[in-house]
Amino acid sequence: MWLAIDIGNTNIHIGIFENDVLHASCSVKADFSHPPPENLGKFLGPDTLGKIQAVILSSVNPENETAILEYIRKHSLLKPQFIGRDIPVPMPVLTDHPEKVGTDRLVNALAAFEITKNWTIIVDAGTAITVDVVNNNGAFLGGIIAPGMGISSKALRDYTAVLPEISAKRPKSVVGKNTEDAIRSGIYWGTVGMISKLISLFCDELECQPAVIATGGDAQLLASEIPAITTVLPYLTLEGIKVAYKRGLASNVRT
Repeated sequence: MWLAIDIGNTNIHIGIFENDVLHASCSVKADFSHPPPENLGKFLGPDTLGKIQAVILSSVNPENETAILEYIRKHSLLKPQFIGRDIPVPMPVLTDHPEKVGTDRLVNALAAFEITKNWTIIVDAGTAITVDVVNNNGAFLGGIIAPGMGISSKALRDYTAVLPEISAKRPKSVVGKNTEDAIRSGIYWGTVGMISKLISLFCDELECQPAVIATGGDAQLLASEIPAITTVLPYLTLEGIKVAYKRGLASNVRT
């Protein structure tokens, strides 16, 4: 048994793999201003951590990363390994600055290509929205980064005098009849339109029709409006961590 942890900006996703199969998983809010959430303690209690043989992390948030490391060190003697630092992502990264690409984007692309073995667009709809592409040789080509729906709502609240923050969900109608519904419609349909247009632009620029896989907290909500998204995989990042880790082990055995 081994542990995969995806440390994001809003949520932390944790998966326990047994015989290379995701045996159990949980997600917790990345809020460590107080002791770790109760469900984290339940999921990663001493009994569970005592059975774990390795801890593999992918992180895009140093502050949350520190809190998770402190928790693991407090309850386990294992030394966590990081994707991108201790374990390379086994795929070519054809961008201007490969070392600056977030490991979450890379492991998502790695897991997606492992499934399709062909051109693939990966939509990750979380705190930020990323739309990335991997080619038919398994190389990461790059993509876009945009604000997620939650960030957009917070920005309207923080940078205007009276607009409220609203939850991200499908509005009753496109034309909002009150301030809350107008904001919700703008954010929701604006995000749907943005992702739909980006997928179309990617296909035109790449001159092919890639598979489109979505992940992230808002993936299911958005996929219902975007026909191009054919597959939603909530645990794509954890699966990408698995692929990188297992290939790293195989590489070490060969050398």
